[in-house]
Amino acid sequence: IMEADHSRRIMIFEEAGIASPAMFLVGTHADKLREQPGMLERQDEFMKKKLEGTVLLDHVIWASKDRMCFYVDNTVTDPDSGTVDPQVHLLRKKTKEVAREVAQHHKLPIPWLKFDQEVREIKEKDPTKKIATVEELQQLAMKTAGIKSKEEFQ
Repeated sequence: IMEADHSRRIMIFEEAGIASPAMFLVGTHADKLREQPGMLERQDEFMKKKLEGTVLLDHVIWASKDRMCFYVDNTVTDPDSGTVDPQVHLLRKKTKEVAREVAQHHKLPIPWLKFDQEVREIKEKDPTKKIATVEELQQLAMKTAGIKSKEEFQ
């Protein structure tokens, strides 16, 4: 199942012009790095050099034109006041952009939406249930999405 699913995801991402899987490099404790002049830039250069010449570089979603990593300052976030580090906002924005691109190229048959809805409802009824067997999911897909065989489910 994983192999087939992985191949399908690669195809969807490639159609969207995004290497699969998309990678976001996120560093925490940016406040500590900013205390040392030029440290964010040096850290970014270090990461670029580590990934240079590897296939991983194609998977990285850059924070900006000249910055590879998202550097998050954990001390800025204050849920009570709604204050959030601008890098967190940027990371959310970039994540949504990637998701939107992939979604535009991924067509999900309507019966599978019914299956997805049923899975969500089961989780809402019993939030403690974390694992379902492949057989349980297959039976649910046959019932809700009209899947007729094990091969079609996979």
